[in-house]
Amino acid sequence: MKFILAYTICSAMTGFCNTPVVHPTSFNSWTDCTKHGAVVTIKVTNEFKERFNKEKLYISYFCNEHNPDKTTT
Repeated sequence: MKFILAYTICSAMTGFCNTPVVHPTSFNSWTDCTKHGAVVTIKVTNEFKERFNKEKLYISYFCNEHNPDKTTT
């Protein structure tokens, strides 16, 4: 089973969140997926520190099971 990471940037001032973005890499475990979500959060907030501070932005992320080989019945 694989897991996919999705994340969105939200505003604490407006309560609005952008459309979630799906990370291009799938992960072999739930733990790997959630850890990578933390890495993405740190990377993006560091890269855009001034904007995050000014606009009171935050990142929300989640992992979902993903099995592209599974057929639906």
